Amino acid sequence: GRGLGDVRPWDDDHAAREEGMGGAPSGGGGGFVSGLYNYMFTPSKTKAAEDDDLRRGDDDSNGRRKHSRTHPPTDDDILALLPLPPRTSASTAKTSPSRPSPLKRPRTFSSDSSSSSSSSSSPPQARLLTVHKHLTLREYRISASTAPRSTEREGYSIERHIAPRQEDGSFDVQQWGASAERRYRNIDVVAPPRLTTDGRSVVLAVRVSNVVAGAVEEEGGADATARIYLLRLSLDTYTVVDAAWLNRHSGESVSEIGGSVACAGLAVGDSDDGAADDDYADGARVGCAAVAYVAFGPPPEITAGEGTTTGGRLPVTVTAVRFSPLLSGGEGRSPKPAAPPRIRDLDLFEHLVPSLVADSVSYDSTTGGCLFLSTAGLVCGAHVRFPPASEAGQGRTEAIPRRTLEGGLSGEGNDDLEASFRDEAVLAIKSHLLSSFRQYLGRTRDGGANLPFVARSVAPPSILSCSSAVLSAAVVLASVSIVNSASAGGRVGGAKMATTAPPDNAMAALREKHKWHADFVKFLLHAGAYKKVSATGRTKLRDHGEMIAAAGATLSECRRCLTEMDAGADKDEGEASAFRREVVEALAGTSDVVADLPRRWDDLQRPSGTDPDMDMDMDMDSMMLTLSCVCRGLGEAFRYRANESTNLYDIPHHDPTLCGKGTIPWTSSTEVLAVLHQQLEKIQLFGDSVLSSSSNYEQDKLALKRLVEDASVSLLAGYHDHFRCDPQNEEIARLYDEAKRLAIPLLRTSYVNEDGDDIQALEMSLKHSCFEGIVQICHDHRRSWKFCGPFSPVPPDETYDIRLMLSGTSPESPYVHLHGSTDYRTGLPFCDFVLNWYADRGSNTEVLELGKECSEALTRFLRNDNRLGDLAWIHDLRIGAHERAADTLVNLTSSIFRGKDAGAPMDLWENEQVMSLAKLSNKLARSKNPDSALVARNSTIIENSLNLVEAQRILQEDDLDGDGSEAILPPDELIVLAVNKINSSRDVENIKKYGLCGLAIAHATSSEDAIAMIHGAATIWEA
Repeated sequence: GRGLGDVRPWDDDHAAREEGMGGAPSGGGGGFVSGLYNYMFTPSKTKAAEDDDLRRGDDDSNGRRKHSRTHPPTDDDILALLPLPPRTSASTAKTSPSRPSPLKRPRTFSSDSSSSSSSSSSPPQARLLTVHKHLTLREYRISASTAPRSTEREGYSIERHIAPRQEDGSFDVQQWGASAERRYRNIDVVAPPRLTTDGRSVVLAVRVSNVVAGAVEEEGGADATARIYLLRLSLDTYTVVDAAWLNRHSGESVSEIGGSVACAGLAVGDSDDGAADDDYADGARVGCAAVAYVAFGPPPEITAGEGTTTGGRLPVTVTAVRFSPLLSGGEGRSPKPAAPPRIRDLDLFEHLVPSLVADSVSYDSTTGGCLFLSTAGLVCGAHVRFPPASEAGQGRTEAIPRRTLEGGLSGEGNDDLEASFRDEAVLAIKSHLLSSFRQYLGRTRDGGANLPFVARSVAPPSILSCSSAVLSAAVVLASVSIVNSASAGGRVGGAKMATTAPPDNAMAALREKHKWHADFVKFLLHAGAYKKVSATGRTKLRDHGEMIAAAGATLSECRRCLTEMDAGADKDEGEASAFRREVVEALAGTSDVVADLPRRWDDLQRPSGTDPDMDMDMDMDSMMLTLSCVCRGLGEAFRYRANESTNLYDIPHHDPTLCGKGTIPWTSSTEVLAVLHQQLEKIQLFGDSVLSSSSNYEQDKLALKRLVEDASVSLLAGYHDHFRCDPQNEEIARLYDEAKRLAIPLLRTSYVNEDGDDIQALEMSLKHSCFEGIVQICHDHRRSWKFCGPFSPVPPDETYDIRLMLSGTSPESPYVHLHGSTDYRTGLPFCDFVLNWYADRGSNTEVLELGKECSEALTRFLRNDNRLGDLAWIHDLRIGAHERAADTLVNLTSSIFRGKDAGAPMDLWENEQVMSLAKLSNKLARSKNPDSALVARNSTIIENSLNLVEAQRILQEDDLDGDGSEAILPPDELIVLAVNKINSSRDVENIKKYGLCGLAIAHATSSEDAIAMIHGAATIWEA
């Protein structure tokens, strides 16, 4: 084959072309240099008919610029040159299912005429791509024909400005995802471009900035607006189809002058995510997926020890960008990516890779990653494997929670951090946080450093530019890495940290972790990032600090309990040794993975057995150890929260306005609550028996009282946090109710409530709206003073006075929250629950008495509950509902007086008293509503009833016993009695009296049965 310097000599036509471009370089007289220049910067030879179009500088149908000979471009500084594969037809590219041919191709062509004629009548051409200043691209075609005069066009045939200038002189880079408010006046290529393996795209690493290099030198500072973008250009349309902002380093750190990192090279390879071509049904695939590796490291002047404007040395970073396959955009349109780019940043260890040899990055076909050369003399490799989109929490283009190029999530309203933990933007910011925090610790470990300056100098711009949702989730993940890092060796997030001394035991390791955690929060404060962390994120940070404190308290309490057990010698030596071994195994690794502390507590209670049959053999030591460790850990966490919430985390100790899953503290997590619930259940079952067998009863009783109180308070507070955030959750409501019914009775047991005052049990019942506990406690204590009378020297104890709770509906009342709650099992509000509780126990008097404090609830209760329906008139008279009271009294049929069987019929005297009350009440109702039909009807019924009572008294005046307990006779029997009296009497006056009684009885039945009235009256007149 022939090389580039062996091309045919130029003729007069080429000289004419040189004239249009300003001639050959000075001193050039032909040969290789002159020929290369002519090929690079001479316009194409065209026919005479095409000259007019070229002079006009029109755009062709694809938007490619056809430059005029008389208006040559000014951007002639070549920044990079890249050989391109021969162009294939569009139809071939769309239908071929196989992977494109490899990157390297021979640059010479066979002169065999047979092969040439068989493939094409036109001579073959090589293609070159040049990248010029200000990101101008030119494609050159170089003919390999030996013919003296070829009619094929040569030179550059395509020129494209990737970032066209705007009217103000800045470059338009909005298509890369940059904000429209940003203005960039300088663009340069920081690494040689690379072809993708399918030959359809080219990847460029470019730097944009707002200040040109000369201005920076004059000002003596770095450009804070500089950014690095990785672009993928389609060689079919020469347009940017993908862009990724590499936000690990930007601003002053990547400035052309004074920057602390420089690009060490670019490599592009295949993506190994295993995505099938048929996964993309929304368009024909026209390009394969690719992974680009870009390496950044300190420039040579920093490696040599010279200062920088940023004030510190940054680590070597390898950024991997996964470009998805390209899909056809349609006829005449640019292809589109199947998904946005995915980015991973790897910060390398400084002691292994202090910096990189420039342009040493290359593709590693063995691993699918990249290789590079460290200045320490090591050949290093990096490989990033991107999981499938479904595993990474992403989908196709429409379904992706897109990581925007400004570093945020499109759905910033989502405050659920756990939903964002797998987002790739979050994982990237997390790696940035850990890397910059390691540098912060390294520079401040000796003291005396300006902490805000160091924090701002090492914090990458990506931390400050990302959204609050992304930063909050990333901060939580980074904090988890810190508190869960292995103790030995002082490593955080898998990287070695600067420690004052290697921890020699678990407590020392926890103290070291607490220092790291506090330093991490201070680092965020000094870097200006903490103000963007949401309340949920700050709560999670505080949780991690509390866990460290609780883990230390747990280990300390466990050590104390085991020491006391050994000193007591209550157990067999082998049994004690086995128990100690079980406890140590349960708490092993507590100082390493602090976030697993609730699981450690759960493991700790298992040696005592979870099966009830095994628990029967549980002794006092094993029961006390588990509960004591858990309560001591929670107590230390609560103290830490009270002391550090405002000082370190800038959040309130308790904010009831925050309602969300993410705002629930770890002490209220389901794992912690499950442990507390199981411990209290064991104490409920075996507390008395275990305590009675204790060798030190009084001391153990006092300790058990304290632990039961602490565990009960923590359990109820935890479920209250869940219920407050999600009151409609049926499962949470059920568990909350079970916790109340477990904890409140335990607080009333003899070994907890020794003096019997039930103060704490009542307080917990009131705080958590445990209606059963409130009513039972108040009832038990109310019996001692209720019946003492108004002149008793002992006043009622207002602490247990449920009347105040029933009437406490005003906003100022401490009991107002009770009236906004309902009982889980009955669904009744507080007042209805109290009335129903006493009605279930047959205390009707208590219902009516307590109902004075909640008349509306009593009215509702009496209407809906038939058990006290006959007594509703009492409450109606009390509240002035005379019409309803009269109607109730009129319809009474059974006895309402104490001492008689339920449902027994009223006697004559009782009926007379009831009708008298009804008459008085109906008169009052008539005065309020004289036109009421009900009042009129009831008035007639009352008068007739009283007439029947009087008639029966007259007819039975000789037969009555005098106690008024005679049964009420129906009207027909009274008519018969009157007839008998008339027939048996010989006294005219008595006959008249009995006759009038009979007529009155007949008249009293007129409202019910007119025929019966006529028949009764006729019977009397006949007699």
